[in-house]
Amino acid sequence: MAARRQPAPGLDKIPSDPRALRDIRGPVTISPRAPLMACRAASMAASADDSSQSQSGQTSYEDSYWRVVLPTAMALVLCNMDRICMAVAIVPMAKEFGWAPGVQGIIQSAFLWGYIGTTGLGGSLADKYGGKVVMAASIFWFSLASLLLPLALAGPVGRMGWTLPAVLVARAFVGLGEGASMPAMNNLMATRVPPQQRASSIGTAFAGFHSGNLVGLALSPLLLSCFGWRGIFYIFGILGGPLLAAWLALVPPDTPRATKSKASSAGMLESWKTFLSKKATWAIVAVNFVNHWSYFILLNWMPSYFVRALGLDLRASSFLSFLPWIVLAVGSTLAGMLADRLVSQGVSKTRVRKVFQSIAFLIPAVALQILANPSISPRAAVTCLTFALGVTSLGQAGFVANMSDIAPTRAGQMFGLCNTFGSFAGILGTSAVGFIVEATGSFDPVFKLTSALCVAATILWNMWCTGEKVFD
Repeated sequence: MAARRQPAPGLDKIPSDPRALRDIRGPVTISPRAPLMACRAASMAASADDSSQSQSGQTSYEDSYWRVVLPTAMALVLCNMDRICMAVAIVPMAKEFGWAPGVQGIIQSAFLWGYIGTTGLGGSLADKYGGKVVMAASIFWFSLASLLLPLALAGPVGRMGWTLPAVLVARAFVGLGEGASMPAMNNLMATRVPPQQRASSIGTAFAGFHSGNLVGLALSPLLLSCFGWRGIFYIFGILGGPLLAAWLALVPPDTPRATKSKASSAGMLESWKTFLSKKATWAIVAVNFVNHWSYFILLNWMPSYFVRALGLDLRASSFLSFLPWIVLAVGSTLAGMLADRLVSQGVSKTRVRKVFQSIAFLIPAVALQILANPSISPRAAVTCLTFALGVTSLGQAGFVANMSDIAPTRAGQMFGLCNTFGSFAGILGTSAVGFIVEATGSFDPVFKLTSALCVAATILWNMWCTGEKVFD
């Protein structure tokens, strides 16, 4: 048997720090085991580093969820409460002031007159100064405007015959405050949340947004019966105070990374020109236009539809209107989670966005055609509306998440641009419904038109959508 070879003298005493080699005297021979030991040590160090990074990433997302995503969702709850309360209050207000359906439609759209004025500007400000600051300003403004609306309709205004102009201006001011809230949300999700959890986080934020409809529709009839329509605006406005305090306390300050903006000094118009040069942007614009058209019609006219077309009382119509928004709020969260899971499993973002948005529009298009049947029962009508709005929630993982896909560093500006087009659709649709109902005595033409728009937008979406980064 061959004698076992002994290592060279002193080899086991080689220091790990190369700088210490200068202290070694005499010849040095490297053992054959040394490379194996070095590889093993490097592997253990890399594994520990990966584990540390994974744990750090998980902790980072958990911190973002509790300090950014959840507070944003809560801010959007009150945002939509102040928005939807007019859909309930308009019925007794119309009786008190003698407003015809056409006038009611104009009043409902007045919110969007102000909204469209700040949705684009809000995106630029959020990208430049950070989503926290812009959202705080939004909460303060729309809460104060909602609180002051009943005062704008006080006795002297009525005696001078200024009731209608006053309510239009008051609602426009509420919209002016809320216009910046959604671009601020999109900026926060793009800059404070890891990309792999972005769709889920947007879904959670939109769940809060849609839950505002639920809370608003549930509380408004109760407040109406106790305090009258003025009490709704007073109480919802006052709630902005504690919400603003919680927002400022919970959400971390905007960081340089979050506030970095590549917008030129020329402002948002130059950025919008760049965005609109690509078909990917027009895909989002087209879908957002139709989404806002249908969303604001249902948001503002659903209680009136149940009262006028189905013969229900106001309280019953409010609670029936409540059901579709429940499904929409839950669906928004589930859609984001499912989309993120599919992307993590290797499905391309482009495919995920196209499929989710196509389903979000085509199934509601069918439901709206059924809803256009003049002899539909109240139960069938509620079922169709619930199903249509519930499936529409998939769009949160479609066109909404796609804004951050194609313009991750300028998500606020992209949202502001697309939301501006959407606001035009909301103004046009909400106003048109009032005149259509006044002229035809029916909501059926509205449902048929909206169904056709959903199909047309889906075709454009599948032609031009991409899940890849388009703008730096």
